[in-house]
Amino acid sequence: MNQPEQAPTLTQVAPDTVTRRRRVPPRSGSWIRLVLAGLGAFLMASGLLLRFYAAPRLIAAPVGIYSTVTLTDPHASYFDQGTLAARHDVTLTFNETIRGDAAASTGTIAVWDVFTALEDLKHHVRLNIAFQRSAFNRRTGELTNCCGASVNDDTQARQNGIGAVKWPIGTQKTTYQVYDLNTERAWPAVYSGTAHVQGLLTYRFTQRIPPTVVQQLPGVPTALLGLPGASRSVVANRTFQARNTFWVDPLTGVPVGVEERILSVLHGPGGQGRLMVANADLTMTPASQRSLAALARQNAVAITTLRQTAPLGGLLLGILLIVAGTVPFPRLPRQVTRYSIVGTPWRGK
Repeated sequence: MNQPEQAPTLTQVAPDTVTRRRRVPPRSGSWIRLVLAGLGAFLMASGLLLRFYAAPRLIAAPVGIYSTVTLTDPHASYFDQGTLAARHDVTLTFNETIRGDAAASTGTIAVWDVFTALEDLKHHVRLNIAFQRSAFNRRTGELTNCCGASVNDDTQARQNGIGAVKWPIGTQKTTYQVYDLNTERAWPAVYSGTAHVQGLLTYRFTQRIPPTVVQQLPGVPTALLGLPGASRSVVANRTFQARNTFWVDPLTGVPVGVEERILSVLHGPGGQGRLMVANADLTMTPASQRSLAALARQNAVAITTLRQTAPLGGLLLGILLIVAGTVPFPRLPRQVTRYSIVGTPWRGK
């Protein structure tokens, strides 16, 4: 009897038989590595660009600012012109209000208006007021005479050195010429050590201003100056001298502490006679110190981010991505199964 024809089966065949290979899908790892390497190169370039190009331009004094700094002396002395009598052991307050003029400022120049007032608040006596419109380099603090810069609305007054309210970003241990509003000129402020103020390590600078004639007052009675003889009116010279100390945060250039020992005296012709106008040892209040220290810390975070954190993060992440993009992924072994249509399976030896 004839056996029914056996249906062909799919079985493994000997190596020398005709075979058909299974098609393996193409791998996608190559283009992934290319994307990683490109992204890594971009991040590295961005980090370097931020550190060496953008950061020096972005780190600058603000143009929009409004703050008030207060110095006081509870044991000051001054001459009250209203009562023609000297007052001793009274509290003098020195307020300095700073307002930035963003519209007049530029990318490199900041314009700040500074209003100062020295007064006895208890007796409602104002000894001195002054107004300064300062224009300065936003990174170095160097004063310039553009943008309507003036002293007491006098645009012919020349301002030089750096302003006392804003020191250079990255203040150094050196001597700076610091502008004094009372004498309308800059005087050297010498580095004199370090000190901690409100938890910040600051650089201390000392400025000495010698007796300087700052005003001529006509009609001053000689009796007030202590001159002998019949009283008469003379033109008196008012001199100003000071010993100023600044505690500056070196990273941001923010002065977080100030002390001003001031002495203002009237002298008659030829330096004869003497009338004390004001004698005070003004020190910054703790509240003003805390406010300025908070501003310095805020600016320090921004500077550190632009100079270090962001560039370093971009550089490291870029390196990691480039390494990931250039090191090939491990390949899994490909198994190729060979098939043939035969009647019976082949059994290898």
